[in-house]
Amino acid sequence: MMPNRQPEWRLISSFTSEQWSGRPAKDGGNLFVGLVLIGAVLGLILMIFVPGLRSGGALTLFTAAFAVIFTALAIRAKASAERKFLAQLTATVNDIIVGLTGNIEHRLSSDQLRTQIENSKPLPLLVNGVPGLELQATTEQPPEPARNPAGKRVDSAARITRIAISATPPDYGITSFDRLLAAAAGASGNSGNSGNSDDEVP
Repeated sequence: MMPNRQPEWRLISSFTSEQWSGRPAKDGGNLFVGLVLIGAVLGLILMIFVPGLRSGGALTLFTAAFAVIFTALAIRAKASAERKFLAQLTATVNDIIVGLTGNIEHRLSSDQLRTQIENSKPLPLLVNGVPGLELQATTEQPPEPARNPAGKRVDSAARITRIAISATPPDYGITSFDRLLAAAAGASGNSGNSGNSDDEVP
């Protein structure tokens, strides 16, 4: 009888596209439009106290400048928060990888982890020269956006990304790989990230 070599999975971390999307400027257009409206209203109010704004050109310039400046600041803040989150996630993933493989050369840079998340391809890892361990990120696509009564789509769903370690026992050394999986579960449990190490990824 052939041995059962189905991979087993342990979750390292999970996060939503609100925490990290990889595209901090994605909603910049909608933000700009909203800030244009706010800037126009603010400009109309300031016209009462600032005579220089009492012309169409001055009001238009103020509105455009207001929207551009605050859109840029919002995108910059979002990009900074996402870079910090990715750096923390990379550190956690590297701690687990090094703990399981004992090889610091398997550590990933933030850009490499970003690539893994975006392409969802498994990354093979060797344990003492033996294959069978893989790191993989999977992203769940949100459901089809609902429509509001006006017929416009309302896209409020966040994508969920999970980063997991899978171990496929070789034809020999199954006991060692059982210990490896237990170590993976323990390492992810001590990672301090948002993932739940006790969950199994189907």
